[in-house]
Amino acid sequence: MVNEVFILRHGIRLDIDDKAYWRHYLKRNDDVPLSNRGIIQAEETGKFLKKENVRHIFSSPFFRTLQTAQAVAAKLNLPINVEYGFMEMLNPDWFPTYPELLTKEEALSIFPSINRDYESIVQPEYPEMDYEVVVLNRVKKALDEIIKNYEGSILIVGHGASTESAAKALLPNAWEGFDGKMCALNKYVHENGKWTFAYGTTEHLSAESILN
Repeated sequence: MVNEVFILRHGIRLDIDDKAYWRHYLKRNDDVPLSNRGIIQAEETGKFLKKENVRHIFSSPFFRTLQTAQAVAAKLNLPINVEYGFMEMLNPDWFPTYPELLTKEEALSIFPSINRDYESIVQPEYPEMDYEVVVLNRVKKALDEIIKNYEGSILIVGHGASTESAAKALLPNAWEGFDGKMCALNKYVHENGKWTFAYGTTEHLSAESILN
């Protein structure tokens, strides 16, 4: 059984740091990559996690989360399990249709740490209208299965909605210490039959992050 969960939001997005030209660089309208700041944040997070004993990495399939996960995976020499249960909320105000994402083969050609054999536990359905119910339930379903079937310490790389939902799934009534900034790292520990919050921090980052 999993006894430690690290929850990591992806780094800063390109559209935040390049408001004029970011769409010019997109191959897919709904799949914004990291900015240079975000890439630096991901690298710094990987360095920080070398002192922890992470054994498994699970990431949303969006480009920015895979970029973040790849930077960490390269530092820790671990594979990335692409889990759709941790993807962004499929809010129709953000996505007019189900977002176009990398195919499995495209992702494998770009991100060498992806585990080809992993099969996602959850496949979200579009649209998702209720964050507090639909997103929380699908994140919890994925997380519960992972906790039951894996050992040791895991890292989840997700988005604002899915990382916050993961924290709520672990501690429904006591998740207020959670740090939701980009590339903030939150640690939860299972002891004496219950989950406890260890820390939420951006101290591993060279510059203060943002919530956006």
